[in-house]
Parts: sequence; structure tokens; C-alpha cells
Amino acid sequence: MSKLKKPKNSARPKLTNSNRRSFISPLQKGDIIEIIAPGSGAPLENLEAGAKTLRNWGYQVIYDPQILKPNIYLSNSDDYRFQAFKKAMTNEESKAVWCLRGGYGSIRLLPAVQKMAIPKTKKLLIGFSDICSLHAVINQKWKWPSLHASLIDRLAFDKLSVENQKELKQSLTQFDFKNEFNQLVPMNAAAKKNKKITSSIVGGNLVVVVSTLGTPSQLVTKNKIILLEEIGERGYRVDRCLQQMKQAGLFDQAAAVVLGDFLTGHEADGKNHVKYTVDEFFKNLKIPAFTGLETGHGEIQRPLFFGTRAVLTCGVKPQMVVYSEYEIHKPRK
Repeated sequence: MSKLKKPKNSARPKLTNSNRRSFISPLQKGDIIEIIAPGSGAPLENLEAGAKTLRNWGYQVIYDPQILKPNIYLSNSDDYRFQAFKKAMTNEESKAVWCLRGGYGSIRLLPAVQKMAIPKTKKLLIGFSDICSLHAVINQKWKWPSLHASLIDRLAFDKLSVENQKELKQSLTQFDFKNEFNQLVPMNAAAKKNKKITSSIVGGNLVVVVSTLGTPSQLVTKNKIILLEEIGERGYRVDRCLQQMKQAGLFDQAAAVVLGDFLTGHEADGKNHVKYTVDEFFKNLKIPAFTGLETGHGEIQRPLFFGTRAVLTCGVKPQMVVYSEYEIHKPRK
């Protein structure tokens, strides 16, 4: 494949030292997407059906036939999963690496991932939930953007709505793609004050974020917009995680917090204290906090970029716009 030439007189935004390495190329039909499983596994039929969906979108799809050799709650051994991640991220032929499932296991790879040399060819890592620990390394150490979006397991058998699929496809290919989130609800006084915050998004799954505290992969939240979402954690467990983040200082210099889905987490008696817990915690936070972001483990899984420009408008009618910031390019032949 020939090397791309940058168009003359392009309208690319002025680069600074802080964002100089953030640009990445959008995908085009015929590009290669590699599927990996850094965490838990999934049924083989889900892998095959998800790959078929990507092929129907016009992409070539590759994955190792040995990808699924379940080891209790993991898709394969730690060594295999790391080597598969390393091989996929350094493969100069593929344009994106898409994770099969979240579950658990990515954190076990982080010590080895931290020691990796930064690959020469930039590409998108796509996934969410357990994959967020890998997003953190890629965003913070490699200075690459990544895509918080549905997993291959969710693409199987049309489990993702037509509307969500359309937006996801656009997020992969449109140079000027931007995602507008207009359903945000202020959670505290700081969020109701008219203010515009320009930053980038970090975070993801609450338990995954907390699991990296005190490690080299701990989330850097200074001047960032923190995204949090969770599923299956009871109220007191959610509070425990939020208190740990608070005491670790993750909210001290953050720009804002936006919450996606916080689902299930019922008590033994059927009651649910998750909403109360979240509302009580964030109402007294000094930085703006919002709920209502349409992402997480629910039916609606809207994609959004980590490591690119995000503009959060606070006030009575809050809105967040997340930009792709793709590299300006000429179509490949």
C-alpha cells in the first residue's frame, strides 16, 4: 500500500506540542480491521457474526483462529492475549483493532503494555468496559486517540440498533465527524453555571478506572472531562469506588464529570440505591457533573472518542460535542 501524501493548503487546525501526535487516519472501505480479545471471551458464533457485520460494512476482517481458548473467565492465557494485542497494534497493514468483549482481564496485560515501544503506525483501538484500561495507556503514554464504542460481541446478530450502527460507521469514516450529546442533565450547582469547557475525555467503566489507581496506568484527570459508567454494582460498591477516586485526588483538578449508564445493582430485597448514591455524591462536587450521556452497557451505545477535542457547554441547556480530529488525507486507491 503506497504512502499517503498530505493535500496542499489543507485546513487542518494549528498543531501545538500537546496535540501534535493526536491525529489518526479515518477508515475507508477495504481497510483491514483486526479483532482481539484482551479480556473475557465470547461464543464463537458471536465472533463470527460480529466479523460478518464488519465485512458487510466493507472492511476486511482478520483474527487469530486461536483467539478463543477460554481460561475460566479469560479468553486465553495472559501471554497469548498480550502477544495478540502487541501483534495487532504493531501490524502496519491493519487500520483498526476492535475488541471482541470486555468482561475482565485487560488489567492483567498492563505491565507488559506499559513496556511496549510506541508502534510506528497509528490506528484506532475500539471497545469499552474492561477495555478502558487499555484506552488509558494508549491515550496517556502513546498520545493516540481511541474510540469508546460497542464491542464485536454487540455487533453480532443486529444487537445494536440501526441508528447506533449508522453513527458508529460514521465515526469510523467521516473526517469531520462530531458527536453531539444533548440529553445531559446537571447534577450540581457548578453544572448549572454558564460555562464552556474545551478538553478531552478520559475514563470509562467506574470499577476499571478505580482498579488502575496507584499503578503506572492510573488515569490522568487534570483539566479532563471524566466519563464514568457502570453495570451490576450495588449502591455501596459504587460509593466505595467514587470515594476512592475522590480520596486519590482524581476529581481535584478535573474539568468536569459526565455520567453514562449506571445499570442494575439491585439489593437482595429488590431495592436499588445506585441512583441515590450517585446523586448524593455528585451534588456536592465542586466541578460540573452531568448525567444522561448515552453510552455504557445499555441498549443505546453511542460512540465517542478519547483523546480528541470535546466541548462541554454547562448551564440550563447543557451539551457536549466530541470531535474525531482525523488526519486530513486524500482517498487511498
